[in-house]
Amino acid sequence: MVVPSQSSRVLFVDLNNFARYPTQSVGYLVAPLRQAGWTVEVFSPFSTGVSGVVREPPVRPWSLALERIGYRTAISRSPIVRQMRKAAAALAAPQLARATRWVARRFVQRLDDGAQVNAVLISAYLMYHPLCEAMAAACAERGIPVLLGSAAFAQPEVVREWLPMRGVTAIAAGELELELPEILRAMTAGEDLTQFPGLWVSKDCELKGSVAPPRPALDRLPFPDYSDFPWERYPNRIVPVITGRGCGWGICTFCSDVVTAAGRTYRSRSPESVLEELRYQAERYQTKLFAFTDLKLNSNLDLWHTLIERFQDAVPGGRWIGAVHIGTNGPNGLSREELQAAGRAGMVRLTTGLEAGSHNLLKIMRKGTDLGVTSRCLHDASEAGISVRTTMIVGYPGESVEDLIQTRDFLRAHGSCIERVVLNRFQIMTGTAFHRQLEDKPGRAPGLSQLTPNHRMAQLEHHYLPADSRPYRRAIDEVLAEVHAINRRPIMAIARDFEGVM
Repeated sequence: MVVPSQSSRVLFVDLNNFARYPTQSVGYLVAPLRQAGWTVEVFSPFSTGVSGVVREPPVRPWSLALERIGYRTAISRSPIVRQMRKAAAALAAPQLARATRWVARRFVQRLDDGAQVNAVLISAYLMYHPLCEAMAAACAERGIPVLLGSAAFAQPEVVREWLPMRGVTAIAAGELELELPEILRAMTAGEDLTQFPGLWVSKDCELKGSVAPPRPALDRLPFPDYSDFPWERYPNRIVPVITGRGCGWGICTFCSDVVTAAGRTYRSRSPESVLEELRYQAERYQTKLFAFTDLKLNSNLDLWHTLIERFQDAVPGGRWIGAVHIGTNGPNGLSREELQAAGRAGMVRLTTGLEAGSHNLLKIMRKGTDLGVTSRCLHDASEAGISVRTTMIVGYPGESVEDLIQTRDFLRAHGSCIERVVLNRFQIMTGTAFHRQLEDKPGRAPGLSQLTPNHRMAQLEHHYLPADSRPYRRAIDEVLAEVHAINRRPIMAIARDFEGVM
């Protein structure tokens, strides 16, 4: 590989804009670039004064009313109501979405006022398409090649919507950390980029390229470099760490995470590599707070048990959070004794995908969970001093009023051991098992109407007909009330440093 000169400079635009901790994917891409001799500068709107996105804002006394209004307007088929909702959403959008022109001007100032930039990388979030357009156009005017990347670009439908953007040289699709230095060298030299698996280009008015295969040897990757992030602006010094990519279950019909660039198939790091990174990041950023970002932290039980047994050896006094899957097929690492050990090892919050309190819905979703097992695990985690957070979905095709009542009752019965609930309205995400099944057999999803592809946002908009009935809406109101009752309570003191963290 040809090593770039010290004057070879890449400007990395991070549009993630988390308000709680650095962007993990950016850290993983910056590290090998610097090792290969590139000078890297990260342009983060958060660093320029744009407020970060708070994914889980505090619950207020009036939040329930707003949630009910938000749900009703979301399912309304009235053009006037939908237009009003769109206008309200624009006003309530993250500052980054509302400050497109201002951020674009700051980006242009950086291109013109700083050291020469040889290439621009944009870590895109699909909601920021107008900002990406403005940045790519500015680069085109200056002859600077642009590589655009997003986890959603593993789906060809999404790539087709984004690749025609003026100024975009190529779109990255797949795990390309180690290949990125050579890709940038070829891109700045004007070489044919279709030689690299994982790049899409527009050639002769056609889409050409491929998605890079999942990376098997994760231990080969250098530890993420978070030195460019505005640590002084985060409420706490939380470092994200991932022990494996993909999900050990990986077949939930609604899940888009398992079809994104890094989510396809499950691969794990070695326990030694994870422990070494914990020690390294704790020392480098002077912190004892860690957020494990695995889709399912207990996918590899050997690694899960290593964390329980040795986390405190790596980070004495450290605290950590993670998401788990409460599976029923064999050991899941979440027995009462194991959860007690996890609590002693510094785990202060556990997130799990409850999704519904209905056995029928969980079976349709292919969740691989049992509500009896889940119930025991939630109680055991709470007794172990671990704050419990769950995610849930309403509006999944096939959901009935009875299913919603069962969900309401489950939440009501477990309100004492669940501290936070994140409730989402079902969305059909591009590339998910649900989407592909819908393509093969459109009649398999009862109750769907007004199906409209919006692959620019990696989703298929739809209307769920049962939601029009009064009994269904009343049941939704009752579920929302139970969620509100849970979320308005304070969480355990030991987990407060992680409140609002995904």
